[in-house]
Amino acid sequence: MRMSRIGIIGGGQLAAMLVEACNAANASENSDHQVLVLDSDPNCPATQVGGIHVMGKPATGEGYSSLAAVSDVLTIDLENVSVDDLSSLQTAGHTVVPAPALLRRITDKLEQKRWYTELGLPTAEFISHPADQEIAGEPFGFPVVQKAARGGYDGRGVCVLRSLEDNAERLLVSGFLERYIERRMEISVMVAADGHGEVVSYQPVEMVFHEGGNVLDYLVAPARLEADLLTRAQELAVTAIKAMEGQGIFGVEMFLTEEAALLINEISPRTHNSGHYTTEACRTSQFTQQLYIVTGRPLGSTEQLKPAVMFNLLGADSFKGDAVVEGAAEAGSDPDVSVHLYGKSHCFPGRKMGHVTVVADTVDAALKKMDHIRPQIQVRGADPID
Repeated sequence: MRMSRIGIIGGGQLAAMLVEACNAANASENSDHQVLVLDSDPNCPATQVGGIHVMGKPATGEGYSSLAAVSDVLTIDLENVSVDDLSSLQTAGHTVVPAPALLRRITDKLEQKRWYTELGLPTAEFISHPADQEIAGEPFGFPVVQKAARGGYDGRGVCVLRSLEDNAERLLVSGFLERYIERRMEISVMVAADGHGEVVSYQPVEMVFHEGGNVLDYLVAPARLEADLLTRAQELAVTAIKAMEGQGIFGVEMFLTEEAALLINEISPRTHNSGHYTTEACRTSQFTQQLYIVTGRPLGSTEQLKPAVMFNLLGADSFKGDAVVEGAAEAGSDPDVSVHLYGKSHCFPGRKMGHVTVVADTVDAALKKMDHIRPQIQVRGADPID
């Protein structure tokens, strides 16, 4: 019997979906995977599906030693972790995936951009920028993109300034300025690396973002691109993770320019929103792949079985408070529609509360069904915002 105790720093929806992948493996294989999750909330999403709660604070390192003491391997649910504490645990003999040395360079987005340059990976031009300095548009002109070095996620930590007047909205944090890229498309490639030389990728997906929100609205899998561009994107993603000597699962986000150049936007060292569709559409989901990596098993097939679209369920505008879900059960009665609710009890505008994946025989058919069912589902807070 395969047995493992997997410790996850953070108990959010990504950890919950890894717990579900472990539950499925336990039910279908001769295995006994136990998942422990470190979180400040005993009722976090991962514990709601069977994860064992360990009290702690992912961002500060509090509780890390307690989690390590009862785990065979440690992994992460989010990037805002204490790399110093993970490094100490690794030095003491604990297995950490991905490695703390990689996390140190990739969780600081300015350092991540510098790493691309060192490795010769294509990316948009950038310069560091302090927290207390207004943005004058130099050297890139307007529009220009300001990004926080730390703490950015789900559209936070990014600001597009289109004129000097937009300084009133700029981020008051240290980070960098990046040349604004006119793009044909934003794409993402999920990459799995076993840490022993085997690196595989899923097909590139096309990402469509909320206007002004910098958060994913929906994706199309595979991306609607020419075959040679799909291949080039996969090759670049694999090249990047090999160059970084990565172990784990990575979301490699890219810009495709109007001139057909590919530029790496950012890399997430974990399972990713742009890989959620793999649960229904691929032979091996990103979460099962993560399970294989942290338990030392061979990587699974990344073959996509059906075209798919995935859209996020975000908290509705003008409401906050206890989460209210409407229409999910009706939409989920369709065998080609999978509704995933994250179990978050509190909802506010723009918060990721779940996602929905639609599979079909063609991308067009999946998009048509998405357009039909999407208006039927709403997640909102119980209280109107005055």
